[in-house]
Amino acid sequence: MTLANFVPQRPQLHMTPPMGWMNDPNGLVYFEGEYHLFYQYHPFDTVWGPMHWGHAVSKDLCRWQHLPIALAPDEQGACFSGSAVVDELDVTGLFGGKPGLLVFYTCHKVLSSDPEDYEQSQCVAYSCDRGRTWQRFAHNPILPPPGFKDFRDPKVLWHSATQRWVMALACGQEIHFYTSKNLLDWQFASAFGEGHGAHTQHPWECPDLFELPVEGARNGQVSSRWVLIVGIGATPDNAFGSFTQYFVGEFDGQCFINDHSPHDVMMMDEGRDFYAVQSWSNTPGRRLAVAWLNNWQYANHAPEAGWRGMMSLPRELTLRATSRGIQLCQRIASECHEALTAYPQTIVPQEWLGVGQHVLLASQQAIGRGVLTFTLMPGSRVALSLQQGDHQWLILEAGDEDVALRYTRQGVNGQAAFDNHFACDHAAGSIDGLTVTVEWWCDHGSLEILVNGDTQQRAITQVSFISQIKGSLDVKVLEGSARLLEGNVVSRKEAVAQEKNAVTSCTY
Repeated sequence: MTLANFVPQRPQLHMTPPMGWMNDPNGLVYFEGEYHLFYQYHPFDTVWGPMHWGHAVSKDLCRWQHLPIALAPDEQGACFSGSAVVDELDVTGLFGGKPGLLVFYTCHKVLSSDPEDYEQSQCVAYSCDRGRTWQRFAHNPILPPPGFKDFRDPKVLWHSATQRWVMALACGQEIHFYTSKNLLDWQFASAFGEGHGAHTQHPWECPDLFELPVEGARNGQVSSRWVLIVGIGATPDNAFGSFTQYFVGEFDGQCFINDHSPHDVMMMDEGRDFYAVQSWSNTPGRRLAVAWLNNWQYANHAPEAGWRGMMSLPRELTLRATSRGIQLCQRIASECHEALTAYPQTIVPQEWLGVGQHVLLASQQAIGRGVLTFTLMPGSRVALSLQQGDHQWLILEAGDEDVALRYTRQGVNGQAAFDNHFACDHAAGSIDGLTVTVEWWCDHGSLEILVNGDTQQRAITQVSFISQIKGSLDVKVLEGSARLLEGNVVSRKEAVAQEKNAVTSCTY
C-alpha cells in the first residue's frame, strides 16, 4: 500500500492538535466540570522540536476546546512531560486558601551544541483561573538536576493511607519515588525497576501510578492493587519500537513491590501505537486514561496535513483476577459510545463457516464502533479485516483451550524510517477460551481493538492510513471452522462538525 501522496483527514472521534506536532499526553486532571488534557507540542513544525505544553479542555471527553499554550520553553529549557493535580486545601499557599491547579513538568536544558549533552530538573506551574493562565513557581526547580541525565516525567498523586503526596519519576532504567506534605518540598523514598520487566537501550519514561479495586476477587484474595505504568522508547535493539508496560503490586507510600515474576513483561497494549499513557487525576469512581497514538520509530515520517499526532480514545481502566494473576483491563469510556448516534446495524448470526467462507458486512459509514462474538474450533484460523482494504488484518489462531492473536499491517511512503518500520506482522499474546469477543473502533488514521476471552483481554491499537473509511467487515476462515454468534456496528455521520478542533484565543 503506497502512501507517498496520502493526505490524512481529521479524526472525528480522537483529539488532535490544531496545527503542528503533538506527542505525549501531559497533566491530565478533572477540575470544576472540565477534563484538562495537556500535551507535548511543537506548534511551529510537524516534527518533534522544542517542547511546549499544548492545552485542551472538554466536558464530555469527545468535543475538545483548544486553549492557549500553557507552557513554552524559556532560559531554563524546554518543557517535557509531567502531570497535574488539584491543590484542594491550598497546601502550597499559592491560591489564597482556595483550590487551584498545579502542573509538574520536566525542564530539559541542553548544555552545549551536542543535543545529547543535557540536564533535567522538575518544576511547577500553577493556575488560579481554572487553567486559563499559568505562572511558573518562583523557586523552580523543586528538584534540581541529580547528577545523571535522564530524570523526567513527574507523576504526582495523593496517597491517602499515609496522608502525603507521592511523585513517581523516570530515572534511567528505574522509577524513583519521592514524598511531600506540601507539593513543593520533596524527599527521596525508594527506587523500583532493576531486574523487573522490559529494559532496552532507551531509559524508562512516562510513569503513572494508581490504585484500583480487583474485579472478580474471591474471599481471601486482595480487594485492591496498585498499578505502575512505564513507557519504553524506540531503540535499535527493540524492533517493536516504543511500547507501554505495566506492573501490578503493593505500594505503601514508600516502596512498590511487584506481585508478578520480575521476568514477566505485561504489555498494556499489543499494538504498535499506544504510548506515553497517562491517567486523569481527580476523577472519583473511575480511572480514565489516554495514550499518544503513534510509535517513535516512524512518528516523524508519517503522512501529515499541517498537523501530526492524535490521542487514543479515552479508556476506563480496571483490574481483573485471572488464571494468570491480576491483570489490567480496558474499556472505551462511555462518553465515546454516546457520541455514536447514526446508522446502527445488526450482524446476522451465522452457522459454522468452513475454509474459504467469509462474512462481508458493508454499511454507509464506519467511523465508529463494532462488536463481533464468535466461537472457533480447535486448530482454526480466522482473519478479520475491520476497515476497507487489505492493508491490515487481525488473525485469530485457536489452540485447544485458548486463542493466539496476530496482526499484520502494510504501507510505505518513500521515507526510510517509515518504510522500514510501519509494515509489521506481530504476535499479540493470547486469551483464554475459544469464544472471543472483538470490539473495534475506527476513525480516520486509527484502529483500536479490544479482544475479550473468558477472563482475559488484549488491546491492539494501530495507526491506520486509508484513503476512505467506508464500512467493511470481512471475516475469513483460513483453517478449520468458526461460528458467528452475534455482532453489531454503530457508526457516526461524517458530517459532524469538527467542533472538538475549534481553536479559541490561541497564540502561536
